[in-house]
Amino acid sequence: MSDTKQPIWFIADATAGLAAALAEAVLASGQHAVLAARTPARLQPLVERHPGRALALALDVTDMASVDMAVAAAERHFGRIDVLATSAAQCYPGAIEEGEDGAMRALFDENVFGPVNLARRVLPGMRARRAGHVVMLARASVPAPAFEGFSQAARSALEALAEALFYEVEPLGIGVTLVDPGSGDDTDPLVPRAAGIADYDGLAGRAARGSAAARVDAARAALAVMQAVAAGRGPLRLVLGRAALQRAYDRLRVLKVGFDAWADLAASADVPAPVRPAHPQPPPGGRTRRAVRSRA
Repeated sequence: MSDTKQPIWFIADATAGLAAALAEAVLASGQHAVLAARTPARLQPLVERHPGRALALALDVTDMASVDMAVAAAERHFGRIDVLATSAAQCYPGAIEEGEDGAMRALFDENVFGPVNLARRVLPGMRARRAGHVVMLARASVPAPAFEGFSQAARSALEALAEALFYEVEPLGIGVTLVDPGSGDDTDPLVPRAAGIADYDGLAGRAARGSAAARVDAARAALAVMQAVAAGRGPLRLVLGRAALQRAYDRLRVLKVGFDAWADLAASADVPAPVRPAHPQPPPGGRTRRAVRSRA
């Protein structure tokens, strides 16, 4: 067990993408890290470069027994987990109609239930210390959801859960940050996809899928995440990269335009307010009494 005062990180899926860059940056800064992945042997070279400050563990976030064992091993080795970084990078491109039930469930197990269950397992220690930070590395947002509906649905579910968790644990001294990494990663794993439907071939959304997007620098993105965590409880949403920030602003504008265009119709659904008479009415069968003003 370590008695270090340096933050102890637990980084899931630390072999690729932003999670891998975060592992490098955390250890380079002198902090400690548990690096978890399905194939921990891939993490061993990084562990060997930082003896005493890094630990590689096997982790399958879709298997609760694996989650329990990894967290327990991390807490035995370092004594605590100060910052948890989960990762949700799996994608499942295709039209909604093309989706297969097993693949859809696998995507949500990996991108939603896995990160949330890992957070649920780490939170008791953070609550006991009234300190900690949960960082959820979401799959990058896309300009348009067509033919990316499943990936975006999983991202939206994780976002909603992260927002609820933020307000639940903030009074307990624990921060929650959902990170939009700004761009996809060429190494993101794909769920095996079903055969396509010919009617969707050639449509604009299908043709645009996979086109090169403005990418963020993973090393700089990792430093930004660390800076947000070091600031305290950090922001609920951390968007990385100008392109991702522009997409976020564009989405807000589109939503506002739609809300404004239908505002009158929306208001028309309210329960009508009771109509109040302009003047008091006399009670049935009686006359209203006038207030008698006392004379001095």
